[in-house]
Amino acid sequence: MQPRFKVIKTTKLDDGSKQYRVVDLVEGGSASKHGVFEVRADAEAVCSLLNAEHLRERSVRYGTA
Repeated sequence: MQPRFKVIKTTKLDDGSKQYRVVDLVEGGSASKHGVFEVRADAEAVCSLLNAEHLRERSVRYGTA
């Protein structure tokens, strides 16, 4: 199963700096919903937590645990 959340790299137009955002590949919505990060490792940590939480919810809902 593919992870639901993914980190994307964005570039600010005004100064060209890089930022990282966690996006929901299922529901979409705002790419800033889960935060905007200067450090990729921080975004990856949030992404991992969200994916783990989603898997737990899914296993409880569908009885796959």
